[in-house]
Amino acid sequence: MDDSQSTKLKIPMTTRKKFLTIPGIIAKKRDGMELDADDINQFITGVSSGSIQDCQVGAMLMAIYLKGMTEFEISALTLSMRDSGERLQWPQFRGNVVDKHSTGGIGDKISIPLAPALAACGLKVPMISGRGLGITGGTLDKLESIPGYVTQLTEEQINDIITNVGCGIFSQSLKLNPADRFLYSIRDVTSTVSHNALIVSSILSKKAIEDLDALILDVKFGKSAFMKTIEDAGVLADWLLKVSKLLGMKTSVFITEMDTPIGNSIGNSIEIIESLELMKYAENHSKDFEDLVCEQGGQLLLLINKVETIEQGRELIRNVLKNGNALAKFRDMMIGHGVSQEIANELITTKNESSVLKLAEKHYVGRATHSGYVMSIDSFKLGTCVQQLGGGRLRSTDKIDYSVGIRLYKHIGDEIGENDIWAELYYNDEKYDFLDDFNSAIEISPVIVPPLQRIRKILT
Repeated sequence: MDDSQSTKLKIPMTTRKKFLTIPGIIAKKRDGMELDADDINQFITGVSSGSIQDCQVGAMLMAIYLKGMTEFEISALTLSMRDSGERLQWPQFRGNVVDKHSTGGIGDKISIPLAPALAACGLKVPMISGRGLGITGGTLDKLESIPGYVTQLTEEQINDIITNVGCGIFSQSLKLNPADRFLYSIRDVTSTVSHNALIVSSILSKKAIEDLDALILDVKFGKSAFMKTIEDAGVLADWLLKVSKLLGMKTSVFITEMDTPIGNSIGNSIEIIESLELMKYAENHSKDFEDLVCEQGGQLLLLINKVETIEQGRELIRNVLKNGNALAKFRDMMIGHGVSQEIANELITTKNESSVLKLAEKHYVGRATHSGYVMSIDSFKLGTCVQQLGGGRLRSTDKIDYSVGIRLYKHIGDEIGENDIWAELYYNDEKYDFLDDFNSAIEISPVIVPPLQRIRKILT
């Protein structure tokens, strides 16, 4: 992707003798007026340089949240954030550079096995990822539960890991999109995470600096998602598709249900354990988790014409999970991110991953109060529970407790008997009264419940 693609957005750059002050720009948006490109560039430049106070950034985010942004403003904001720092370039891998991003969900660990699976198929995956927002866990937080895993890489390290391994999952550095790196942290603590303009500009500015040939976006809706209804998710999906195409990226957008946790686990270390179980194709791996990885990976292969049908794409991804090639790539990726060979080898060979990825020693077992069929498992209640126990952040400065989490033993549609175990919680803090949220998260029906339909729509 080159700078000429910016012209596709047709954003006029106005010239003024006198720029507004930052308070003036905030007031302009507060009063519901449309910001021009100069306003947005001035604000983002101030964010990147650190010349704007945190309180002013928070005020601007709240003004955007309350007053909204036009298509012009969202496009201009995305471009300005993209250009706030350096950009990755992969001319030597043209036609093979891909990525995936999710709006966040409880138990959403898709990226962790998907990146090495795609690399095992010969693709290049320079995945800039993020930390937890609200009750949703962040991919970087989960990976940092692996002893030695470093998420902030130099440009040289990024080039090395993408060239030699094929995939890396890292944070945006001070040089890569510094504006988004700062705005991301402020959004979390100012309750401005869930606005379309801020979501679109944050996601696509990160993806646009990766020099991608194709992109999968996963928009969640439901109890624990930022978008509560499928209609709201559809609006966001349309925006993401529109702006990503203007930026020159082949894109498909999935709309997926997030009332129920993805897979068998919620937390940090425990989700890495589950990801390893899938890449080892262990008997107890989650079919829900596997299907999402294969579907999204298959769609990426289809977008860049590596396969002729989505069915072929799914099978290619499933095969590299089954034959261990994705696991081997994950080992190499861990080492490229700073994990010792000893720990990386132990994680991919042991059947007891918790010997390395420590889980909290205290357990609480959830049991069914009566028999029937699992009708719902409330991802919001369980995600909140894990967050309050230290598995997520209430403030941007909070330290994550990687060891806490939840293991699910039952899923939507499963038959369950009275006193059967449906979940197990790992915790350290006895002061938090988690039992009410935890025990009330499951709902059991006396009649048969159909299996969960996770993927509701795919936009291309």
